Amino acid sequence: MAANDALVLILMVTAAVLMISFWKQILILMLLALVTVFCFGLYSVASNIPT
Repeated sequence: MAANDALVLILMVTAAVLMISFWKQILILMLLALVTVFCFGLYSVASNIPT
């Protein structure tokens, strides 16, 4: 049980360090994903409007 807890702790620390060192890249990826979803949403709304 203790070894399992230590493994989880190490994984959490590693994930935190990776997030801290790559937060800019993660932020850019999240912004790109949000913009893409937003554009798809606008496109679907615009294509549903009868002309």
